[in-house]
Amino acid sequence: MHRPVRALLTVLFLVASVAIAAPAPAAPLPRAKGCKGLVALTFDDGPARGTTHRLLQILQKKRVPATFFMVGQRVAADPRAAREVERAGFLTANHSWDHRDMRTQSYREVRQSLRATRRAMKRAGLHPTDLMRPPYGALAPPARRAIRDAGYVPVMWSADSLDWKSGDADQIARRILGGLRPGKRNIVLQHDGVNRSPISVAAVSQVIRVAKRRGYCFTALDERGRPGFPTPTVTATAKDGTEGGEAVVTLRLDKPAGRDTAVVVEALSGTATVGADLPPLHLRVEIPAGRLKAKVRIPITADAVAEPTEHFTLRLRHPEGLRIVQETTQVAVLDVPPPTAPAAPATRTDLPGPPFLALGPKYS
Repeated sequence: MHRPVRALLTVLFLVASVAIAAPAPAAPLPRAKGCKGLVALTFDDGPARGTTHRLLQILQKKRVPATFFMVGQRVAADPRAAREVERAGFLTANHSWDHRDMRTQSYREVRQSLRATRRAMKRAGLHPTDLMRPPYGALAPPARRAIRDAGYVPVMWSADSLDWKSGDADQIARRILGGLRPGKRNIVLQHDGVNRSPISVAAVSQVIRVAKRRGYCFTALDERGRPGFPTPTVTATAKDGTEGGEAVVTLRLDKPAGRDTAVVVEALSGTATVGADLPPLHLRVEIPAGRLKAKVRIPITADAVAEPTEHFTLRLRHPEGLRIVQETTQVAVLDVPPPTAPAAPATRTDLPGPPFLALGPKYS
């Protein structure tokens, strides 16, 4: 297997499941020292197909991340609208099954509500975070225990738009902007699933424009429910290559990132030689927000020499927004012997039969 490599390396990104809307990259992680303060936009009570779709278009156009706290019944009623949120690159979270005040619910009822909502989100094809928001921000000791025991992190807010109550788009935007505090981690509460949500959605562009002009940076919510981004782990699995074919390496995230992520993939020589048996590889692989995996296809050179199985090493380096669990993965290269020409049929040779001998006298 020692001929020059002529094939090109190709990279193919795969969506974790069928995309409903074309994904758009989320904003990069802001550097706190360059921001007057961090702002996390959050939206409750959805999804509502038309309203949520318009909101996603605004956020994608402005390249601003957000986190959506979804009601289980709404997800079950319109899984397509729920999927659109994640495929567009945004994080999803739990907002109970039917938006009941958790102060009136027992420990068991709260657990059932959270479980049913998560089940609906999973069935819709989502990969929800472990964040939750209690309806009305209302909690009692039994609900707090149920949330904790279910493994959820409750998330409240610091700037309330009161969009469900009153105001036109300008008034709602002014309430939000007036609630932002410099040097703080601001969490904004809006709704995409109530009657007045179209008015609230109309305020989003103004909020983004003015807040950016004032020096604020937009982010999502991290694993602790604070403005920031979660950091998924990335793993690599390899499908063995064959001479004259390709090795396929799949990069997988364990959860959505809410932003674009990337990692550098390198190939290191083993018994299979980089530059001879496979092309040199030092590639920055991007995984856009809303996607959970990417594939790297590595062409393998063929030759006419029968050899045992060879190996090379794939190494992950320089993660951006990711955490590497295992830095190296071994990839096998299987030898495919050249086809042999079919054996020619044997030439037929007719041998003479035994000589005919005259019979002598019969013996009795």
